[in-house]
Amino acid sequence: DVNQDDLAVTDHLFVVADGMGGHRGGEVASTLATSVVVEDFDGTDRAALVHAVRQANRAVLERAAADTDLSGMGTTLCALAVVDGPGGQGGPEALAVVNIGDSRVYRLDAGGLIQVSDDHSLVADLVRAGELSAEEAAVHPQRNILTRALGIEVDPTIDSWEVSPARGDRFLLCSDGLFNELGDMRIAELLGDGSVHEAASRLVAEALDEGGHDNVSVLVVEVVNGP
Repeated sequence: DVNQDDLAVTDHLFVVADGMGGHRGGEVASTLATSVVVEDFDGTDRAALVHAVRQANRAVLERAAADTDLSGMGTTLCALAVVDGPGGQGGPEALAVVNIGDSRVYRLDAGGLIQVSDDHSLVADLVRAGELSAEEAAVHPQRNILTRALGIEVDPTIDSWEVSPARGDRFLLCSDGLFNELGDMRIAELLGDGSVHEAASRLVAEALDEGGHDNVSVLVVEVVNGP
């Protein structure tokens, strides 16, 4: 009944968040988190993007503490940003990626589709430990239980990476409403077909056609200039 996802786009920053919490908590948490990341990120480097996500975490905690109706709210968040490359000072640009929770960042390049981010969820931990297969995890009844999110603890661990852009690569940021409905092979097919706008629209539409059991948020980013 309520879309608890939120996303934000600027010229150099792309963010997707998937909120959680009763009443309107999830909706508030995701919207607050994306807006704080956009406001705080200064565009310099990966550390600046991590700092912006930490500020978002603080904002979610403070808002929840100030309103009993929002107590316990939280949100996943993944982001991709254009930052200064190694050495800065006008060097080649790089891409910084951050993630907390189970919203995902994928990269589609000449070698195929790669999941850049790691899910912070109970079933993902079990897969990494070899106790579940990826196929079993996809249908596990506890697949929505998160082990990390914004708004849960004061100093959460935030994963971050820096990747080199290559012309023609596409990056996909999405909430779990997409990959809970579509497998990686189908995601890759749709992500690589048509313009970024067409790819994003088709990904959302097909996830809804397959059941649409959750909100589906998608950002598709293409590298149009680079090596």
